[in-house]
This record gives sequence, structure tokens and C-alpha cells, in this order.
Amino acid sequence: MIRDFYEQGRLDQLVPVLAADELSDKDREGLGAIHPSFMGGEYRPSYRRNEVEIVRIELDSTTSDVISLRARPIGRTRPRIGYTLVDEYETEYKIRPTRTACPLTLGQLITLLDDVDTDVTEREWLRHGWVLSLNESNRTLDNYDPVPYRDFTRVNSEFYPQLSEHYERLFDRWTQAYRRTDEESDA
Repeated sequence: MIRDFYEQGRLDQLVPVLAADELSDKDREGLGAIHPSFMGGEYRPSYRRNEVEIVRIELDSTTSDVISLRARPIGRTRPRIGYTLVDEYETEYKIRPTRTACPLTLGQLITLLDDVDTDVTEREWLRHGWVLSLNESNRTLDNYDPVPYRDFTRVNSEFYPQLSEHYERLFDRWTQAYRRTDEESDA
């Protein structure tokens, strides 16, 4: 809804609480009482000083979970960029690189995202890359049909606009690959 208002140039018409970077506990509970999807991203850690979100991964889960790749300047004598991947569940994500001297290229960012490792990620799902494993792990809950999970994961970045296009193509190929496999097994 916020994105729609922004694209229509009507951001000033939003209730201020909806446009806030962080909500108070009272506002968070009130929105969550309307529907659990309003809690999406509201329990992630606060931003550190000068930290910005460079990638937002939104999941079409009941609570609209959000995973955020953040960047911030670190070091004074040798300035670098530090990266952190966070979610609402305090998951410990292992990313590489954790810091760079220059901003990541699009290819480096895709590699970073596809190589994310967590203690809870099933190894068999990682063969698809971490971002796609978010779809793959949920596909197994629904009779292995990928179609309902084609749009389960959305990847966006204000800094890397081609990133969402890359993952949209990847999700299309993923869905089509399972359709072909199903058609071949039916034949």
C-alpha cells in the first residue's frame, strides 16, 4: 500500500504511522491486530548509525516476513562498507563478503545473496541458491507444486533496480522447470 501511494505521488495522504521507519510497540500491536501481514518487517533490528537497506526480500508468509540486506560505512583510516543481513527472528546469516572497499557490483550482490548460509537452511534447498531456497522450502509444504510459490519471494532494491528483474526471471525458470518435469513424468 505504501509503495502504491508513493508511486501515485500521494505519500502525504498516508496515516503517519504507516510511513514511519519504526513503529512504537503500541502501533505495532494495533496494526498486527488488524491482520498479521501488517507486522511484516516490524520486528527487525533498528538501523545502526548511517545504515541503509540496499536489498529488501519480502516473503508472502502469514506475517509478511521481511529480510533486509543493509550497508553502512565502517572504519575511519581505511573506509569500507559493512554488510549485514537481518530478519525478525534474529537468524544468524553467514554472508560473504561482510565488507568491501567499494560498493558491490550487481553480479557480486547476486552471488552474496545466492551464497547466504544459515544454520536452519536445508542443504538440499541451497542447490538452488539461497533466495530461491525460500520458495523451494515452502513448495515442499504444498504437495510439491511450485506454481503457488512463484511469487512467494519478492526481491527489491532502490540501489540495484535490475536485481528484482534477475530474480523474477529466476523464479519463472524455476516454475517452468518443475512444470516440464511434471509433464515428462505424466507422459
